[in-house]
Amino acid sequence: MRFNDLPIVDAEDRTETRRSIKVAARRLFAERGVEAVTVREIVAAAGAKNGGSLNYYFKSKEGLILELLTDLFRESSSAWLEGLTSLEKRGGAQSVRDVVEVIVLAPDTTKFSDSAPTSSRFLASVLFTRRKMITDFLEQMNFSVFGRLLQYIEEMNPDVPGPIMRQRLIYFAWYVLSVRAAYETWIASRKRSEIWSGYDPLLNLVETATGLLEAGYSDTERAAPPVKKPRRTRRAPIPAK
Repeated sequence: MRFNDLPIVDAEDRTETRRSIKVAARRLFAERGVEAVTVREIVAAAGAKNGGSLNYYFKSKEGLILELLTDLFRESSSAWLEGLTSLEKRGGAQSVRDVVEVIVLAPDTTKFSDSAPTSSRFLASVLFTRRKMITDFLEQMNFSVFGRLLQYIEEMNPDVPGPIMRQRLIYFAWYVLSVRAAYETWIASRKRSEIWSGYDPLLNLVETATGLLEAGYSDTERAAPPVKKPRRTRRAPIPAK
């Protein structure tokens, strides 16, 4: 797509087109998953006048996904930094729960540039279908604030062996993201449900996620049983004709 292929528009129109594509894409990705949505569907949902708008502004669907990830993590990191700064001004975390509260509650997605309930569902879709993309993205961007929060958790559990704690931190991240994604689905549906309205869901998420991190553990010698390889079956010889 070349610049001359697009109609002449001013800077404000270009900014609005970019924003519309991003909003439409994140909604579609959240609802259907990143693999199920095509470039054409995103452009149509955004109401863009030119079919090549997405490729012009973002180079490709992959480029668009990366920009959405950048927006999401930048805003989340800003919220985590604010929460972490507040925590350290009070003398630092006094418990694992203090840190979990920052991770879960600090990012108020209703105040993000795209306030629609799509951020966790979009991120979950990318994580569970394109994990390498997420890993490479985080390594390049170096979001040190989140790393510092996880370090706090490790420091507060010195008796838990390193391999077990590292595994739990991964479980913790998956658990928090999955519950928040399910919560977003409910918000978007606007249906009544005692699962989400019977008790503050985010408070319960903080409490259960803290329990996951602080749970006891089995004898480390039995914690990682050897993986049995499937036995190979010998094929019967093919009889000669």
